[in-house]
Amino acid sequence: MSFSTLDRRNFLRLSAAAATATALAGCSTAGAPSGSTSGAATAAHLVAKKDGPFTVGLSNSFAGNSWRTQMVAELQYAADQRPDDVKKLIVTDANNSVDKQISQINDLLGAGIDILLIDAASATALNNVVKRAHDQGVLVASFDSPITSENGIVVSYSNTEFGKIGGEWLAGKLESGDSVFTLDGTSGVPVNTARIDAATKALTDAGVKIVAHADTDWDQAKAQSAAANLLSAHPDVKGIYSQGGAITLGALSVLEQRNMPLLPIPSESYNGFLKKWQSLNTSKGWESISPAAPPSISVKALDVAIQALRADDPGKEVAVKLDVITQENLGEFVKPDLSDSLWLPTALPNDVINKIF
Repeated sequence: MSFSTLDRRNFLRLSAAAATATALAGCSTAGAPSGSTSGAATAAHLVAKKDGPFTVGLSNSFAGNSWRTQMVAELQYAADQRPDDVKKLIVTDANNSVDKQISQINDLLGAGIDILLIDAASATALNNVVKRAHDQGVLVASFDSPITSENGIVVSYSNTEFGKIGGEWLAGKLESGDSVFTLDGTSGVPVNTARIDAATKALTDAGVKIVAHADTDWDQAKAQSAAANLLSAHPDVKGIYSQGGAITLGALSVLEQRNMPLLPIPSESYNGFLKKWQSLNTSKGWESISPAAPPSISVKALDVAIQALRADDPGKEVAVKLDVITQENLGEFVKPDLSDSLWLPTALPNDVINKIF
């Protein structure tokens, strides 16, 4: 998760999604799902089998950063390539409001969707409207920020694994007794909590001391400010744990401005960071590691939902493998001629990427 060269938690509006949300605002009458029903569900996360093509609704909790922008674009591109599976994709943007997301989901149900994809503003607050969707025969799949309802499938990366990968790599660069500080995302957000808890365990198990933490909201400017303060307070740290691309960029900028040694810092698959990594490796031999949790998980959620709606049960929880970018395979992922704001890997063609960024 990252920012300020556009990143995952910074707030820019996605006008296309907002326009669609406005168009849906007047929809309130219940509509019949477009697929024909032929068979009964056998588990709480399933609904009766239907034939496609399907009308798909994406309920996006907010559209305010490059990760979310790309997430919608990945889904739209996949839907456009699959007319036999997707008849129509409707996208809404709740602007981080739980109440608005509930209202928009009700509008999507009124529009006659067959599949409801959710990137949730709350893990629990949407459960009642998700139950309504299930009772209406709509297949629900949540991803990225998932829901807890039994009436939906969860498609997710393991943020615990994400934190473990970065924490173990950093510990491997240090010695027992060395100290580090952590630059975190947003306090209380499950993604942040899972990552920092796993990284903390990996570091402390290796005898590394964590002397301080700072929240950055995955924002580059905030990360730069936090890193500056913590490096002043703890100038003897031997490394920094970061869980975000823009976070790492912020920390690196402070180290460079102060002519300090470039400490080992893990990151994630944000193209702006990958470019910087490649440049620093060429000039100074600096290395990093980046677990990849790209926005294309929205496409995986669509695939899983279609599979389930065609009576092939994928299970209640579907784990998506994390790619891991290392010095050895960095060249396969970084896109030097494309936007810093791009998240990798991606199946989007370059012309689509250039349009959205």
